[in-house]
Parts: sequence; structure tokens; C-alpha cells
Amino acid sequence: MNVDDGSSHGPSDPTARLRRIAALLPLVTVAAWVITIFVPILDSGNNDGPRIRITSMGENPFEPATAVPGFFAVWLLVVVFSILPLVFGISRWWSGAAMVIAALLIVVLVIAALNPPSLLWDGQTADGMPTGGMEVALPDFGFFISLVGALALGAAGSAGSSAGRSRPMRQP
Repeated sequence: MNVDDGSSHGPSDPTARLRRIAALLPLVTVAAWVITIFVPILDSGNNDGPRIRITSMGENPFEPATAVPGFFAVWLLVVVFSILPLVFGISRWWSGAAMVIAALLIVVLVIAALNPPSLLWDGQTADGMPTGGMEVALPDFGFFISLVGALALGAAGSAGSSAGRSRPMRQP
């Protein structure tokens, strides 16, 4: 007779499944951050004049003159942090930190959408007529990709936290 005394951790074990989800779900975050290097998060959409185009690594991440080290540092932090569960496994501190980082990423995205960067410009046409305008970078497709990545990181933290709380009690 096969009796489950709580000591088996087979494929039907909910704790093992939560740990697997918590370890693999951050890969969605990594994919989102890599994709948004090339797909803008915020974009003014102007192809003829001044343009604001923000990716996960800044305005123009492949141009050394305009690269912002802060964007790269945050990008690297999120990617390395998201890979940690695959390398070291899920821990209680990682689960809590993942939920906090996900919440911060979502707050930053919401603030960027509610208060987008803008640019006023002016100049003259070839015949001397004054011209000018305003560019406003609005959420683009990368915004939603980043949002999915942040939500995946938060869900991974939640799954890891739930797995840590639902460990089977050892019988004396």
C-alpha cells in the first residue's frame, strides 16, 4: 500500500511546483528586458525631427556618447537578480526582494506613463520662417512588455514565498 506521509516530493507536490514556477518565471522578466533594448518603452513617434525614444537601457543604448550608466546599472541589476533562482535556488529573501523590485518597476512604469518626458524645439525653415513643436514620449509596445516582465517577477516572488511557507512539517 502506498501511503503519502508528507515526506515525498514527487511531481504532484505543490511545493515543488511553486518552486519550479518561482525559478522559471523570472526568465520572462529577462526576456522582457532584453526585448525592450530594441523595442521602445516610451516613444514620441517623430521620424522627421527631434524624437524621444526610451528603451530599457536608455535613449540610444548603442551610442556611447548618449549612453546613461544608470540605465545600464538598473538593467543589469534586474537581469542578474532574475537569474539568481536558476543558479542558487529560491530563498525567502529572494522572494521578498523580487516582490519589492517588481513593485518598484511597476511604480516607475506608471509614473513614466502619467508624466512622460517631453521636448520643446524650435528652428527656422529654409526660407526663414520660424518653426517649432513639442515631442511627448508616450507608452509604446515595449511599455506593455516591461509591465509583463515586472508582473512575472512579482508573481515569481509570490510563488517562492508561498512555496517557503507551505513546506511539509516533519513528523517526529
